[in-house]
Amino acid sequence: MISPTLAGVIIREGTASSEPEQLLAIVADRRLSVAALSALLRLDSRYSVIDEAHGSVAVRDMLVAFKPGVVVVESVPSGYAGMVDPSAWDGRVLCLLDPEDDEDAFVRAARAHAHGYLSRTASRAAFEEAVACLRDKRSYLDPPVTARLLAAMRHAGKAVTAPEPLSQREHDILLRIADGQSTKEIARSYSITRKTVCNHIANIYRKLNLRHRGELVLYAVETGLTSAPAMTPRTLVSDRPA
Repeated sequence: MISPTLAGVIIREGTASSEPEQLLAIVADRRLSVAALSALLRLDSRYSVIDEAHGSVAVRDMLVAFKPGVVVVESVPSGYAGMVDPSAWDGRVLCLLDPEDDEDAFVRAARAHAHGYLSRTASRAAFEEAVACLRDKRSYLDPPVTARLLAAMRHAGKAVTAPEPLSQREHDILLRIADGQSTKEIARSYSITRKTVCNHIANIYRKLNLRHRGELVLYAVETGLTSAPAMTPRTLVSDRPA
C-alpha cells in the first residue's frame, strides 16, 4: 500500500523552459525530506519549485501530469513501486540512499529498477552530475552504496548470472555501458546505428533478466567485469553553490 504521507515537488531548472527533460521531481515519505532537498537546490537561482503535492494520489497525478525527466526518490518510499513507472514517458529514477540505512531500504532500492543510485552523503556537485547522467540516458552508481546494493540484489533474487551467454559484441557493449558510455557514444565507437546498439542492449536485458542500465552496472561490478566508478563523496547538505 502506498504511504498516505507521501510528498513530492516538481522543480524546474532554468527560467524559461518547462520541457519535461528540464523538470526534476523529488518524492519521499516525509514532507520534511522533500522540503529540505528542494530548499538545497533552490539555493541556486537556476532552480524553482513549480508544483507540489501531498498524499499518494496527488503525487502520482502530479508525476503523470508533468512527466519529469528525472524522479529523485529518497530511500525508495514505502509503496513507491505501486505508483507510476517514469519509464512510461522515458523518465529516469535516481535513488538517494544513506550508507547506514537498514537492509530493507536497500532491498526496496534494488527492486525499484532505478537508473542511478546516489549516497545522501554525496556532494551537491555529485547530485547534479548524477541527474545529468540520467538525463543523458546513462546510469550513475555511487561507490559508498555499491556493496550493499549488490547484497540487496542477491537478497531480492536478482539474477547475477546470465541464463544465456552474451555474445562478444553484447559483452563489449555491456562493458561500455558500465564505463558510463551513452548509446550514441557506443554507436560511434563501433560505426553502427543507435538502433543496432539498442537492439544489442535489449538482448542483454533479456539474457540477464534485468531492466535498466543501473542494474547492468551493478551486474558488471558484481561479476567483476568492471569496478565501481571512483568518486570522492562530500556532504550534500553542507555543499553550497559558488
